[in-house]
Amino acid sequence: MEKFVAVVICGLVALPTGASASSDGAALLRKASRLSGLHARQAVPTATLAATRYDAAVRRAASRDYPRRLRDLDARFYALLGLAPVGAPVRLLPRGPSGAWYDPALRKLLLRGARPPAPNRVINELVRALVDQDFGLRRIAGLRSRDRDAALAAQGIVEGTAALASGMRAPALHGGPLDRFLELEAAAGLGPGRALAAELRYLGGSRALATALRTFPQTTEQLLHVDKFLERERALPVRLPSSVGVAKLTTSETFGELDVRNLLRAYRIPDADVVAAGWGGGRIGLYLSPAGRYTAALELRWDTVVDAEEWRNAVPRFVASAFAAATGRDCPPLDRCWSAGTDLAAGVLGNRSVLVSGPGADLVAAGLLG
Repeated sequence: MEKFVAVVICGLVALPTGASASSDGAALLRKASRLSGLHARQAVPTATLAATRYDAAVRRAASRDYPRRLRDLDARFYALLGLAPVGAPVRLLPRGPSGAWYDPALRKLLLRGARPPAPNRVINELVRALVDQDFGLRRIAGLRSRDRDAALAAQGIVEGTAALASGMRAPALHGGPLDRFLELEAAAGLGPGRALAAELRYLGGSRALATALRTFPQTTEQLLHVDKFLERERALPVRLPSSVGVAKLTTSETFGELDVRNLLRAYRIPDADVVAAGWGGGRIGLYLSPAGRYTAALELRWDTVVDAEEWRNAVPRFVASAFAAATGRDCPPLDRCWSAGTDLAAGVLGNRSVLVSGPGADLVAAGLLG
């Protein structure tokens, strides 16, 4: 167990003459409560750590919530979709937040090093602490292992509530497709989550926002669309078969509307938000051949046949962006197949679509749609 040096919040903002550091910490907590509309039931214990210990604590928490088997799945999936070179090391654990971070496991606000973090960063983390006091954040722990999409939605509304109070916003995107995709995923709270929190507060004040914190959005579709949240519209079921021909399913997880949108936006596909908005349900999986080679499959269900058609039209643009040297060919009963260092295949049947990348992609795609 790391030894934490308990300190009060001090030096975060200039103290008036005669004011104490502890009174300033209490003032920041009151401000976080006022801005968020959440009740401060007790003081938030605060600790300061050396930079290396702080970073290690953040990494441990991220690794606990995002276990290695899921990181391995995502790394293979991202590589097969062209987001990263196959076999290249991929950093999937997020970098630590700058300056301050509330740890729900310890129920402490951690500060990084001796330099005081920006006041809005502290307000942001204090609001997360208030969400924990009022509604509990430990129920998010382990959710990533059970439902990727639900975990992203839950984290999004919590961080969105904090961002709305603190004024924090999503940073500009930079780097290659994988960098942009991971940044978009990490900013689920600063973008869509903040927007939903603002809409709910506009519609019904703090009570309406509290409903989203008490019963989290179940999908990122609900996070992105306030009407879907209010209706509690559930995802359409998608079940990948345990085998397709000789290929065996090794692992799979949900893939939500926000994932679809971020994937398209990472490659700067026009109208990514419009295309993704027809999402009804989704799942990704890895199939392993007897030769030990992986093939990635993305199956999506769309709300309507028209929505599926929009996805069908976007796929060739995605392939052209992700695989510049891709050579296409007809491969009935699928819509299109490509060769691009790896095999790719895509098809739509009614309101269902598949996109498969890897050895035997055409056979796997046809088997999934059949």
